[in-house]
Amino acid sequence: MNISKELSKLPASNIPYLEDIWLESDNPLFQERLEAIIDEIHHNSIIKELINWKNSPKQNLIDGAILINRSISYHLSTNNVKTTINKIVDEIKPEIKELESYLDKIKILNHFLYFIHNYMVLSPQEETNWGGNISTVLAQKKGNYIITSIIYAGIAQALKLPVFGIQLPNSILLSCERSIDPASKRNYFYINPIDTGAVLSTMQLEHVIKFKKLNNLPQYYKPCTNLDLIKLLIQNQIFCYGRQSNYKYVEILKKLLNVLLLKKN
Repeated sequence: MNISKELSKLPASNIPYLEDIWLESDNPLFQERLEAIIDEIHHNSIIKELINWKNSPKQNLIDGAILINRSISYHLSTNNVKTTINKIVDEIKPEIKELESYLDKIKILNHFLYFIHNYMVLSPQEETNWGGNISTVLAQKKGNYIITSIIYAGIAQALKLPVFGIQLPNSILLSCERSIDPASKRNYFYINPIDTGAVLSTMQLEHVIKFKKLNNLPQYYKPCTNLDLIKLLIQNQIFCYGRQSNYKYVEILKKLLNVLLLKKN
């Protein structure tokens, strides 16, 4: 038992070596114990990275989504995810360079994301366990409303656009400041990632809130943090895996959520 505890403290860089040992063994009990150690090393590593992400002033959305994906998929290629995102960013950047308004820039982003790269949102009837996994979503060009919002906002932020989430019960909209002038009073327009990036005014958002029969709270009009969006992603993944009785993944994700819910780590 003490040996197992000491092994579980090893850095994640030792996982390939332990996996080789696992492959060379023909003892099922030894393999089972070694697999548990590998799991613990991996999850400890993810938790440390998530704490660092949480404490970072930037809290990059794409990096956060990758960490949640890696908690389930050990051998996820981070480079593939970032290459896909960077390709879209690099395509859009020269097209918006000379534009003066954020609204015009958002229209170009919408064109590339939804009509050139053909990204779509899964309908609520499409039950999947991968709908929030950024690697699979980028490969399928289809994901749930939470990961779609995260990808959209992550691309926008990489383009230096002030796009952040708006938390509504059971849905997400995005906000963007109207003015590039930092001296002007902050006011926003809103973006619906589920509807190919359709733009809403404050009055239209108010109609949406009334239609949903929600109390008209000030928080529904103000940007939330990137941390809030990653929390929502984890909560959604917990629900999806729980619906499929995959309690191993549920427990992994609950530990990550607890890390983000703690005020200090």
